[in-house]
Amino acid sequence: MEGTETTLEHRMLADTLGAFGEDHITTLSAEQGILLLEGWLNALQGDIGAERILAEVAALRDHLKTGNFDSEKIRHLLLSMASHTSTLSHEPSVDGKAAGQLTQLSQTLRNFSNHF
Repeated sequence: MEGTETTLEHRMLADTLGAFGEDHITTLSAEQGILLLEGWLNALQGDIGAERILAEVAALRDHLKTGNFDSEKIRHLLLSMASHTSTLSHEPSVDGKAAGQLTQLSQTLRNFSNHF
């Protein structure tokens, strides 16, 4: 997430924050969640250090695709992704704007996990 150009990661970050809305939790359908998760899988593919979060994103996407939801599994994956996102926001290679957005995304994921 370096530099000022708009990368796929930056667009996905903006789209994801937009999907959740400003400071309130919105309802996302499983299909909308799957689309967001697939976008993140494409955006983060090949990023060094993203393996852990990619595995969680893929696991959540695959779980949602089953249509047989385990609320505790979803909650666990969201909290784990929030933790990794928070850690990423403090990396020196992340620009200031992206760091703030990642912090917001981390909090949003934590808040959203409370609904499961």
